[in-house]
Amino acid sequence: MWSNTGWRMASGAAPTARSMAGYGLLALPLAFGGLPLYVHAPDFYAADLGLPLAALGLTLAGLRLLDAGLDPLAGWLSDRWPRARLAWVVLGAAALALGVLALFLPPAGARLTWFAAAMALASLGHSLVSVNLLTLGGAWRPEAGLRARISAMREAFGLAGLVLAVVLPAALAPWIGRGPALAVMAGLLAVLLMFAVPVFARWYRRTRPAAEAMAAPAPIAWDRLRPFYLAVLPVLLSAALPAALILMLVRDLLGLPDLAGLFLLTYFLAALPGTLAAGWLAARWGAVPVWIAALILSMAAFAFCLRLGPGEGTEFLAICLLTGFCFGADLVLPPAILFARIEAAGARHAAARAFALLGFLTKAALALAGALALPLLQLAGFRPAQPNSPEALRLLLILYAALPLALRGLAVVLLFVNHRRGRI
Repeated sequence: MWSNTGWRMASGAAPTARSMAGYGLLALPLAFGGLPLYVHAPDFYAADLGLPLAALGLTLAGLRLLDAGLDPLAGWLSDRWPRARLAWVVLGAAALALGVLALFLPPAGARLTWFAAAMALASLGHSLVSVNLLTLGGAWRPEAGLRARISAMREAFGLAGLVLAVVLPAALAPWIGRGPALAVMAGLLAVLLMFAVPVFARWYRRTRPAAEAMAAPAPIAWDRLRPFYLAVLPVLLSAALPAALILMLVRDLLGLPDLAGLFLLTYFLAALPGTLAAGWLAARWGAVPVWIAALILSMAAFAFCLRLGPGEGTEFLAICLLTGFCFGADLVLPPAILFARIEAAGARHAAARAFALLGFLTKAALALAGALALPLLQLAGFRPAQPNSPEALRLLLILYAALPLALRGLAVVLLFVNHRRGRI
């Protein structure tokens, strides 16, 4: 039985906005290495560099599986050597920067191999940083309200980074070309990490006291964490389905392909005040009740979405505003709730592994959404960017809105019942 080292974050006065910013700033460049890579890189390598779609698709499938498995690995490493958490963050930041730079500065030959290697390196770096960032943020303060505020600050920085990483290449491409625009984004990521990592290290050294030794930690009480994971999984699936289908919905159902960027930008911008509101409300009323309320509000938006038809861009913009605002709660509150359950289960020594499982479920939900929705649409005769039957378009709307509506309803029931029983 190997020995472990636990750690305890400093208590005392409530954290200031400056100290929370010192912790959360790292989430801004970290966001560059998540969704934007899967938005920009495959299309760049296919359309600009000429990689075959079939080979690229198979490589992406393998990379998604690898990416999902890297979070548990990062969690195990961080729990196995907890005194090296800052070192893991620094190592992960270096891997993320090098991976993204390599991805968008490819050599002349062996581009598929280069694509796979660069994406794998960036994914490893992203996992090392994100797992430790979530774990340390959850452990910083024992008070649930403060924990929600800390989570809100982190996710607000993350959303700002996500918007910047999605918008910047599109804004620069008409002027300098897409390849150079993506290279600029990669360079900006490296610069932001060079600034954010020292700020994070300063926060870490100021708020973390000397680690206390813990000999032979107890096994993880997964049964006490299971109700949380069972409740959060339907929410993750309900978010992954619209993410996989939104471009098809905008182009093939609404008939407004030129407005897809506006809808996406509106959604993510609306999530920024949503994160701050969720953190403030959770500090007053509790994270679980606030999350239940946000899920119910988003269900109303999905129900309204079922009435959409061609040309109804104004209505869909309002839906993006409301669901984006509620998405802020989906980002902020689950990590705060999870750490409360970790403490209740006496599993602080396994906090990184518990957060890694949350990351694994998030990525698995994205993969499952595509594996479920796209084959069903193909069976119904749906053809992207071509005329489709009313039945095929109806299935698209059901997968985009009705199924997420049902999944969120299931999550509300699970959260309510388990909260009443003291399990969440």
